Amino acid sequence: EAQRRALVALVGKGEKAYKEKLKKEKLRDFLSSRELQALRSSWRPYDDQGQYAKPLTGPSGKPLSLAYWPQRSDTEIPPLDLGWTHNTFYRGINRLALFTHPRKEETAPHVKEVAREMIQQALKIIAVVMDEFTDRDIFQDIVDAAYKRRIPVYIILDEEGSNYFLEMCKGMELCDFQIRNIRVRSVTGVGYYMPSGKIKGNLASRFLMVDGEKVITGSYSFTWTSSHIDRNIVLFLSGQNVEMFDIEFRELYAVSEEIDLYKELNIPCPFHKDVGKPGFSSSTVARKIINPKYGLVAGVPPGEMMRWNFRQMQETQGSPQKEEESESQRQLHNFLDDLVSVEQVLPEIDPPLDDMSRANRSPQKLFSQFHRDLKNKSKSRESVHDLRREDVASGETSSKQGKISLSSRTGGKAKQSACVVS
Repeated sequence: EAQRRALVALVGKGEKAYKEKLKKEKLRDFLSSRELQALRSSWRPYDDQGQYAKPLTGPSGKPLSLAYWPQRSDTEIPPLDLGWTHNTFYRGINRLALFTHPRKEETAPHVKEVAREMIQQALKIIAVVMDEFTDRDIFQDIVDAAYKRRIPVYIILDEEGSNYFLEMCKGMELCDFQIRNIRVRSVTGVGYYMPSGKIKGNLASRFLMVDGEKVITGSYSFTWTSSHIDRNIVLFLSGQNVEMFDIEFRELYAVSEEIDLYKELNIPCPFHKDVGKPGFSSSTVARKIINPKYGLVAGVPPGEMMRWNFRQMQETQGSPQKEEESESQRQLHNFLDDLVSVEQVLPEIDPPLDDMSRANRSPQKLFSQFHRDLKNKSKSRESVHDLRREDVASGETSSKQGKISLSSRTGGKAKQSACVVS
């Protein structure tokens, strides 16, 4: 409590009043000169303090209670709308590895390469919590994973460091398709509340989680100076060790504020015509527009289908004047032109009955013709059986006649021999 009164004196009256308060309270100086400057610069008064002087009333005219109800929040929890992993029971084998900069061994990878390799091997999700993120190489790997492999990406940044992140994004000339699977949000520290205002803290956590199974954390920030000039330690974890990072990320995401990349980078959002009005009637229509399989049904290449939808959106916006084509539109057309449309070649199928004319190809006639063919086949089989029976019968008669002739011959020879003897 004595330290709190000293902080009130610091932000309200300055450093001199802070020193006098320490002497009066008989406290040791618990802040460095750097902390004194940071605390005074981060202090902010509460917004519209006068609005709380009058009692708040509801629609019925009755005064509203200012009691805190944890189960009745006035803001919605932001959803992980791109999806999340469900690895709750088993997250793989527990592993631990330590990487440093500078490297202790020549064969050890660089800390930046460890992060880039994890991002390039991602299959399910990529979650980043960082105080500063200005490394273009790492962010380009994230963009490629979100754009080419359709991997959901969630990034949580410190509120002050998010400005430098947006500066980096503006210099990379990103388009709509590259940031469609990326969600960026900002968060502050816990803060310190006082009667006159609040001292805003900063986000000091740094970790990268991939697929809910692997994590790297430590002192390394995604900046060029941190990967080349500063000394850093990075800890690699896998298996059940990742569970606490999973929980921490979702808690930070729930208290964070949205950073709209479409608005900050001046990119037209295909999902919103105006502020608060959805551009598509449903998610099913949106999936049909970007899914190439519906182009096969319509008989048009996927690029033409998406270009047609883009023209329809421009017409519904009601812009009769043709403005100059922006950079994002040119990139969109270049992307659609690069799409490869494969023409499907179907093999020729011979008709089942070549001797029948088109007029005689009704289902009833085909069915009757099928029965005639079956009768003809049965008759041919019966004729074959009759021929076999006749062959067998003729064979039996010929064998009988042969036996009779043989017996007659032997009888004649016996009579001749008897005459000779007599």
